[in-house]
Amino acid sequence: MEIVARRKTLELIQIFRAAAALAVMLYHVSITNHFLGRYLGGFFVWGHAGIDFFFQLSGFIMLYVHWDQAGHARRAWRFLVLRAIRIYPIYWCVLAATFVLYWLCPPTPQNMWAVATMLEPTTIFNSIILRDPNHTIVAPAWTLTHEVIFYLFFSLYFVVGKRLFALLSLAWFGAIVAQWQGIIYWPYPVLLRLIVGDFFFGMLAAVIVKCWTPRRVSGWWVVLALALWAVFARAEGLGAIDPYKWYAIPSFALLLAGGLYDRATTEPYPRPLVLVGEASYVIYLIHYGMIILFAQTVHAYRPIADWSPEVTLTVLAIVIVLVGVIVHLVIERPLLRIARRMLWRAD
Repeated sequence: MEIVARRKTLELIQIFRAAAALAVMLYHVSITNHFLGRYLGGFFVWGHAGIDFFFQLSGFIMLYVHWDQAGHARRAWRFLVLRAIRIYPIYWCVLAATFVLYWLCPPTPQNMWAVATMLEPTTIFNSIILRDPNHTIVAPAWTLTHEVIFYLFFSLYFVVGKRLFALLSLAWFGAIVAQWQGIIYWPYPVLLRLIVGDFFFGMLAAVIVKCWTPRRVSGWWVVLALALWAVFARAEGLGAIDPYKWYAIPSFALLLAGGLYDRATTEPYPRPLVLVGEASYVIYLIHYGMIILFAQTVHAYRPIADWSPEVTLTVLAIVIVLVGVIVHLVIERPLLRIARRMLWRAD
């Protein structure tokens, strides 16, 4: 299938975002379920790679959306405020819910789901502002600490312009490669973790999608990118690759193919899938806590759960998605509208 029409919104990318959130969620369902064996025989052990896609998608969206705003210094503060509005309010809601979960279901020697320093003031403060990825109270929030760092870095795009920002990006990415290869060692490795390089891969994909306008874009490009992802997942299952180093490649291919195809087609996508993509941030934040709550309370319905663990865990996954969508519609969307309205008034 080949198409030449143009779409402004990236709905397929939104669906990929949903798939990444579901992959991470099913990965944790597989390894943290308190049943013998892994969910569906460990089929989703590659689900952690959804984080690679999330990081690349973050770099992609930032550059794609703000492509024409380089050098407009006054937009930097607005970008940072909008990003803070996007991540902090709903995150703080989940953080508060995690403290309630701690009170209802305290960690046990058999299930130490919270860090030992959870109630210490330093840990609480760092968790509130998303400062330390190694001591987060909301387990999945370690990725948000990296996001905050990259938001601060990307704000330079509005101040210094495209060329200097590109040089700074190359310098940072080069330092990551040098650290990975053992050429240098920086005592604060959070900034030089290999997964941080995904942000730069995502921005590179945005540059290609923005600058390259092929006459024809085939849906087979997306199919091939998905096939490449399946190859890497299989390679991980066979132990042929380091699963925490090589998923940048299929993530980049999928993001690039999806971005080009999304721009080229006006074909509508199923609204429920797009909605799950819109709720993916909430699903990502709440899924681990809901799995822990299930694990802490499963003894109450163990006879039923043991009858068919696969069905039980499938129901758990469906419930997590439904709760995530409801929280998105009832809490996240209204919070975003209120916060943005206050920002416009402040202008």
